[in-house]
Amino acid sequence: MKNKETIIGWILIAALMAGFFYYQNKKFTADQKLKAETEQAAKQDSIKLAKSRPQPIAATADTGQSATTNNKQETTNGIPAAVDTASMQSQYGAFAAAAIGEEKTFVIENELQKITLSSKGGQIKSVQLKKYKTWDGKPLVLVSDKNNSLSYQFFIDNNREVDTKNFYFQPVGETFTVKGDSSKSFTLRLSVGEGKYFEQKYTLKGNSYLLNYDVNMVGLNSVIPDNSTFIWTNWTNSLQSVEHNIELERRYSALYFRYNQSDVEHLSEDKEQDELTYAAPLEWISFKQQFFNATLFSNKGEIQKGGLLKTHYTKDDHSFVKKYDARFTLPYKNEAQNSYSFQYYIGPNHFNTLAGLDKETESIIKLGPDFWAFSWITYITRFIIWVFSWFDSVHLNYGIIILLMTLILKIALHPLTAKSIESAAKMKILAPELAELKVKYGDDQTKIGAEQMKIYQKAGVSPFGGCLPLLLQMPILMAMYYFFPASIELRQEHFLWASDLSSYDSIYTFATALPLIGDHISLFTILMTITSVGQAVMNNQMNAMQNQQPGMKYMPYFMPVMLMFMFNSFPAALTYYYLLQNLLGMAHQWIIQKFFIDDAKLRRQIEENKKNPKQASGWQKKLADMQKQAQQQQKKK
Repeated sequence: MKNKETIIGWILIAALMAGFFYYQNKKFTADQKLKAETEQAAKQDSIKLAKSRPQPIAATADTGQSATTNNKQETTNGIPAAVDTASMQSQYGAFAAAAIGEEKTFVIENELQKITLSSKGGQIKSVQLKKYKTWDGKPLVLVSDKNNSLSYQFFIDNNREVDTKNFYFQPVGETFTVKGDSSKSFTLRLSVGEGKYFEQKYTLKGNSYLLNYDVNMVGLNSVIPDNSTFIWTNWTNSLQSVEHNIELERRYSALYFRYNQSDVEHLSEDKEQDELTYAAPLEWISFKQQFFNATLFSNKGEIQKGGLLKTHYTKDDHSFVKKYDARFTLPYKNEAQNSYSFQYYIGPNHFNTLAGLDKETESIIKLGPDFWAFSWITYITRFIIWVFSWFDSVHLNYGIIILLMTLILKIALHPLTAKSIESAAKMKILAPELAELKVKYGDDQTKIGAEQMKIYQKAGVSPFGGCLPLLLQMPILMAMYYFFPASIELRQEHFLWASDLSSYDSIYTFATALPLIGDHISLFTILMTITSVGQAVMNNQMNAMQNQQPGMKYMPYFMPVMLMFMFNSFPAALTYYYLLQNLLGMAHQWIIQKFFIDDAKLRRQIEENKKNPKQASGWQKKLADMQKQAQQQQKKK
C-alpha cells in the first residue's frame, strides 16, 4: 500500500524545487511584457531625440574614438609636429586647441581606494580597491581606461558635435591622499576662453567608497546653440574577470537601475544581449558584477527618460564577463552656468555598506527570485544576513559560522521535526490496515482513498503530518541558495580543503569538460549527494515505503543525483551547508527515533483514539465530500 503522506510530500517538494529552479534559470519576463507599451513610447521619444542630432564625427575602426583623436601628432623630443590648424578649427571650433596634447595622470586616494584620473577626457582612468585582490592574488583594479569610459557629447556652432573624451583637460589643484573623515577635491578643467570652461570635480573622503563627482559648464552658452535643451552622456564598461569562475561571475552580474524614488530593476542576467529604453527619469545606474559594482548616482535626479541601457556578452568569449552601456541625457539651459551633481560608489557588494547609503542600492545584491510568487524569500534571506553578520562580528571562522547557523535552524524546527517523525511512526503502525484495503478494494483508488481517510480520522493521524517540516525548510533552503553566492564575506575564505568558499571546491580537474558534470569535481557536492541518498534510505525505512509504486520508490534517490550535476559548480559554502543539513538531519532523526519514539505507547494512543474518535475538522469534512463526489462520478462512469 502506498504511503500517501510521504508521496504527497515528495510531490510537493519536487514541484516546489522544479518551479524554483525553472524560474531561476529561465527568468520570468512577464513584467517586461507589461511595460512594453510604455517602453515602446519611450523608444519613439528617444528615436525622435536622436534624429534631431547631426551625425557624429566618424569613428576609427580600432578604438571607436573620433577620427580627430588620430590628429594627435607624432612628437619629436616631446614637441608636437605641425598640425592642420584649419582642419582642427573646422572640426572643433573653440575646442580645437584642447584637441592636441599629451595625456597626464593624477592620483587621489584614501584608505580604501586608489583613483587615477586622466587629463584625456578628464575622466577616471582606474580605480584600485586596496583591501581586495583578484582570485590569483593580483591588485584588484575594478575600473580602468581599457574597459571604462564616461564622456559627454553636445553641439557647438554650425551644428558640430564634440565629445569630451577627445580633449585634454588641465588640473586645478594638487593631488592628495586623505585619511579619517577628511575630504579633498581635485578638478580637471577644459578651457575654451576666458571665463568659459567645462570642468569635472572629484571629491574624495577618507574612509569611504563614495566619490563626489560634479560637472560644471560655465560660459559655454556662447558656444553652444541657443536651441540646445540637453547634452548626451555615454557610460560604458567591460567587466574584467576577477574571480576564479567566470561562468559564476556572469550568473550574478547584471546592469541595475532605479527609477526616481521608485523601483529597482535590472536587465537580464542570462541573455547574451538585452537592452531597455527606460520610460522615466533614473536616480542611479549600477554596473554590477558578482562581488563588486560601479554605481553612478544622480543627486538631483537629472538622468532624463528615454535613454538606452544595454548589456551583452558572448558565451564562449572569456576575455570579459559582460559589457554594459548606459546612454542618457542631462537637461541643459541656455544660461551662463549649468551644473550637475553626481556621486560614484565603486566598491564591494557588501549588504550593510550598501544599505547604509539609503538609496536602495542593497537591492543589487540578489536575495531572492525575480518571479513574484517567490519574491517573499528575500525577507528570509535578509534575516539570514542579520544572523550571519552577528556571528561575523565575533570573528569566527566562516565554516564554523555556517555550522552554527545550521544547528540553530535544526533546533528551531525541532518541535515540528519531532511531530513529523512521530506521524511517520504512526503511519508505519497503520500500514497493515492500509494494506488490507488494497486486498479488499483492488484497483478502486477512489474507494481506497475514502477508507484510508476514515482510518486516519479514527486513529487521530494526519496523513500530511510528515510534510510540514519539509515544506517549511524549503524557503530556507532557497534563501541559502541566494545568500551564499552573494556574500562577499566568503570571498577567498579558506575552510578545510576549500580554498575559496565563494567558489566551487574542486578536488580534480578534467582536461576537457564532460557532459553535465563540467571540467571538475566538487568534493562538498559529492558528499552532499551521498548524504542525501543516505537520508532518503532512513526516510524510506521510517516510512515503510517498501510497498510503494516503483516510480515513487526511487524518486528520493534520483533527486540527489540530479541535483549533483546542478550544484557541482556552485559555491562551496552552499554545498557545505546542504551537507551539514543532511548530516545533522540524519543525526536528529536517529536521536528522536531512538530516545523519543515509543512504538508501544503510540499503539495504545491509536487504539484509544479509535475508541473515542475526534470529530472531523472542516478540512477533513471537505476532503471527504470531495472523495464522495469522486466515488459517485466513478459509479456513473
